[in-house]
Amino acid sequence: MNSGALRIGAAVAIVLVLVIGVFAAVRGMAVRSAAPVVTPAPAPPVAWAPVDRPGPALTVPAAELDASVACTRATRASRDTALLLSGTGADPATSFDWGVRPLLTAEGFRSCYSTAPDRNTGDVAVRAEYVAHAIRTIAADTERKVAVVAFGEGGIAARWALRFWPDLRDQVSDVVLLGTPNGGLPLCSAGCSAADWQLAAGSPFFQALDSGAATFPGIDYSVITSDLDTTVPPAAAALPGVVSTTVQQVCPGREVEHLSLGLSDAVSLALAVDALRNPGPVDPTRIPPATCGDARPVEIQPGPQERGTAAVLAAQNVTGAPVNGEPPLPCYTRADPC
Repeated sequence: MNSGALRIGAAVAIVLVLVIGVFAAVRGMAVRSAAPVVTPAPAPPVAWAPVDRPGPALTVPAAELDASVACTRATRASRDTALLLSGTGADPATSFDWGVRPLLTAEGFRSCYSTAPDRNTGDVAVRAEYVAHAIRTIAADTERKVAVVAFGEGGIAARWALRFWPDLRDQVSDVVLLGTPNGGLPLCSAGCSAADWQLAAGSPFFQALDSGAATFPGIDYSVITSDLDTTVPPAAAALPGVVSTTVQQVCPGREVEHLSLGLSDAVSLALAVDALRNPGPVDPTRIPPATCGDARPVEIQPGPQERGTAAVLAAQNVTGAPVNGEPPLPCYTRADPC
């Protein structure tokens, strides 16, 4: 074979190699493009603890728990004792000494405080241990059930205790929630305490709290709100299965904001007392229309109210210790404890 033929043959071979390579590449691209896109499987839903599983042992030292409960008197009363739980940023004494407690005393109710550390800015699940201990202690001392009256975050701590310590449910007659963010609050953006993170709508804390059941049979739940509460509006206070009552149902157009709703407003506190006095939840039709003419109950004088409100605001302005995120959920919240 001459040299010209060899050159032609080599050129043909090169062309064939290129054609085969291009075909293989195109075919590979087609195969790859035709392959199904693999989407990661969604994370399995969390298996939460059964609502009837016995609650865990309390981790807070017994001496601290005992010191956290303070009551107006030790004698047994003819009515269920009211356990007063304050909101984020202020202890119960700061919140209730000048108004709610004198009102309940005048109405014939014994009342107790449950005081948790850090003005209720820490882990709400830990605060719930103090609430659980208070309920057990009061029920044992009085041989009666306990009526929980809670402002703001205090209601969330009470709900957590009832969710994860089932023995408490037979010891509680009423849960009266004033301005409690049962649906959660907007996500905190800066300087957030542990409680701030937990109270954000949709947080893991709220997912655990609402798992299984939001309310429990045998307990009368009353949700009291105000249409003008911009901190916890009625939609954020709503609790599944419970009819909310606004102060405006009793007094249309009444101007009541968050702080006065739970601490001094005559109508909202009349609704709370109605829930304590009567079987079942609050009934706004039982509130006398004349109550609409009162800014505050007669047991709360203008001077104490002014000083008390200022003290609560001052306490709330001292932010809790900021943390970088929500505390881990306790192991007892899971179906298979860690």
